[in-house]
Amino acid sequence: MGEKMYFEDLTEKVYKAVKELIIQGVYKPGDKLKQEELAQRLGLSRTPLLAAFSRLSRELLIQQIPRRGAVVRQITAKELADIYRIRTRLEPLGALEAAAKITEPGKKRLQDQLASYKNTIESGDSQEIRKADYQFHQTIMNLSGNELLSSILESYNLVFAANQLGIVKPPVESLAEHEKLVQAISQGNQQTAERLMAEHLHMGLRLAEQQSLREGTRT
Repeated sequence: MGEKMYFEDLTEKVYKAVKELIIQGVYKPGDKLKQEELAQRLGLSRTPLLAAFSRLSRELLIQQIPRRGAVVRQITAKELADIYRIRTRLEPLGALEAAAKITEPGKKRLQDQLASYKNTIESGDSQEIRKADYQFHQTIMNLSGNELLSSILESYNLVFAANQLGIVKPPVESLAEHEKLVQAISQGNQQTAERLMAEHLHMGLRLAEQQSLREGTRT
């Protein structure tokens, strides 16, 4: 029993470590995940790595291809459009519930994430901007207190996957929208927070649908 628990605990740590490497952009869509390289980087054997790969595959982060191995998954245009449709339904609910339950520590967390996003914009690093955007949205979902909602978005990496599209609008425009969201949530304005989140995600949905349509006409 002890050995099994140790293995499960190690697999969880490996899973989180590999997931973080993908989210940070160390491994990008299409990159091969070499078992030897990862095992050496993380200082472990292949066994927990294979178990972590299986979980990451179920969460749509990686794809295991026969004779090629595991690669970071490249989301298709249709999948991207589907992801944005889900986000435009779920995240406004998260923003509404975050506004309903906001606390002083929660306001501080939002302000910290907003400042982090602003700093990445000033750095001009597109990868860091996407990462900060992911953290901002996930923070709002966590503050909603709706654990199932937060878990759905995080487990299937919906915010991260959507960012494969790249920066869909000027970062300073997104920053202005983030600022309005933080204000509405911090003031407990539930309906405003819900509406602002829906509007914030609408452009991404529109661009994803256009891209999916173009890809469909070529098949």
